[in-house]
Amino acid sequence: MLTALDIVNRIFGYFNIQDRPKGRVFTIIAFFANFYLLYVAIANLRYEGYRIRGALFLALFVVMLYFIYLNFMYYFTTKKAPADISPKIERALGGSAKARQEAAEAFVQDETPTVGVFDESQLLPTTLLIGSRQQKNIDRLAKHMEDNGVMTLDYQGVSEQMLTEVAQKTAQPVLAMGTPVLVPFFELVQHGKRWIIRGGLNELDATELAEVVTVGLSPIDDAQDKFDLALASVTLSGGPQKEPGRSGLRDAFAKFTIDAKVAYVNPNK
Repeated sequence: MLTALDIVNRIFGYFNIQDRPKGRVFTIIAFFANFYLLYVAIANLRYEGYRIRGALFLALFVVMLYFIYLNFMYYFTTKKAPADISPKIERALGGSAKARQEAAEAFVQDETPTVGVFDESQLLPTTLLIGSRQQKNIDRLAKHMEDNGVMTLDYQGVSEQMLTEVAQKTAQPVLAMGTPVLVPFFELVQHGKRWIIRGGLNELDATELAEVVTVGLSPIDDAQDKFDLALASVTLSGGPQKEPGRSGLRDAFAKFTIDAKVAYVNPNK
């Protein structure tokens, strides 16, 4: 049975298959393979000198059948299996479903962090133009944010196993900083015909980080004429990260960059 599961696992390693379909296949294979234990148990129970061994195989068959049943309930239904002892086993082995959930939340951002309170419907994405000089400023800002404890690049202290689970669940690289981090200070200023985002640890530290090209689907000049705009969010992302691979996570690095969202209101309403 273990050989069959190992072969299937190696085959699946070459494909990007999510956990639930893979778990269903493993459950089906384990269900049929488990009956080999029943066959061995019956074969041993037939002979007097081997009945203790047969009883052990029979007990193992029942135990494996119970765990296969738990897997079936988890992967094929939305119901919780009665008399499920897996949480107790997990706690005994040092694992915790709550810890996994907290780890996943540390790397998944459901809402945009903003300065000020805005409804998500008020926020528009932007297209940014980042030149080489601005990129150097972003890299400098990232270092200052790390040096001053605004962000850490230690994967939130999460274990490699939990990082692997997060990467498999999200199918995305796992950032060492966790989720994109809000820049401590930022502002939108107009320089001639250019709209510039300045940012830093504070106003005195601020440097030019990017030029805003569009707000939503409109050029920023058109959006500025139609709406009252406010720069609501500038987040830093990139840096060290781990990417899902065939045999686990691999270390990678992406240049630090920023994303910005602008809040708008129609002054005519």
